[in-house]
Amino acid sequence: MEPSLELLESCRHDNRRAHHELYVMCFPVIYSICSRYYSHKEDRIAALNMIFLKLVKGVNDFLNKDGEIPYEQWLRRVSVNYIIDEFRKQKRYRELISLYEETPAEQLQHENEEEIFDREELMHAIEQLPVMSKTVFNLYTIDGYKHEEIASLLGISSGTSKSHLFRAKKKLREVLTEVKKKANWNKTVIQ
Repeated sequence: MEPSLELLESCRHDNRRAHHELYVMCFPVIYSICSRYYSHKEDRIAALNMIFLKLVKGVNDFLNKDGEIPYEQWLRRVSVNYIIDEFRKQKRYRELISLYEETPAEQLQHENEEEIFDREELMHAIEQLPVMSKTVFNLYTIDGYKHEEIASLLGISSGTSKSHLFRAKKKLREVLTEVKKKANWNKTVIQ
C-alpha cells in the first residue's frame, strides 16, 4: 500500500475526499494492528480512528521526509506508538506492572514446536492473554521490538518485559494445548 503523492498532498490541504480515500486505503492495515492489541471491536475502531487522525495531522511530517521510509512502515510505526501511548495512560496498566515488577524472567522451554495452529486459533489464544502480556508479546514477536525497546516504550524494565513475554508464551502454550486436546477429542467422537 503506497498512496500517491497527489493523494497525500490533497490530505495535507484538508481535502475531505482525499481523507476518505486514504482512510479506505489504510483501514485494513490499521485494523489488523489494532486487532492484535484490543480485544473489543469498539476499542479497535476507536483506536483506528484516532490513529487515522494522527496520520492526517502528521502527513506534513511524512511528506517532509522526502520518501525516507515507505508510507506503510510509517503508518505502522504511528499506529503502534499510539497504542503504546494509550496503554501508558490507562490506570490498569500501572496496576499490572506492579503485579509483575519483582518477578524474574525465566527461560521458556520449547515443547512441541512442530505443532501448527491456524491463524484463527492463534488470534483467539492471543486474545486471552492479560493486557500487558499481550502488548509485550505483540511488540516482541509480531512487531519485532527488542526487550530494551519495549521497556523504554512501556516504562518498564527489560526484565519485566521478558517476564511478560515468558508468561504470554506459557499461557499461549496452555491455551493451544487445550485447543489441540479438544480437536483430538472431537475427531475421536466423530469417528
